[in-house]
Amino acid sequence: MATRTSQRKKEAHILLIVYEHIVRNILAKILTERGHAVVTCSVGPAGIRMFDKSKKAFDVVICDIVLPGISGFVVAKQIKEMSQKTPILLMKGRENELDLTQFKESGEDLVITRPLSMDNTVHLVEGLIEMETG
Repeated sequence: MATRTSQRKKEAHILLIVYEHIVRNILAKILTERGHAVVTCSVGPAGIRMFDKSKKAFDVVICDIVLPGISGFVVAKQIKEMSQKTPILLMKGRENELDLTQFKESGEDLVITRPLSMDNTVHLVEGLIEMETG
């Protein structure tokens, strides 16, 4: 799998909360190969704890909407309560309808639909990072 190089201003610190280990591992590997530091977990409560306890602020959070226990909407809302400025990208399955009320209340910045184009996903993530770091 080839990756494109880009001119980034800095290495990003990314929190990846994805239940499916294959998707989580592939996305983490690609983002790491692009020079980013990636922290992963598979469930919302662990992701919220990692975000809260992180010594280094996360530049972006990528989270599944459908997670065991609590939804990605709840995760996004709790993370936004801790840090309004941190961009959040939620991923939904093609079969899942997007609840616009939950979307507005949770405060995430972008929703993408799976299956993912890894290349496009990486470019979206890096675009969010560039917007945040200006």
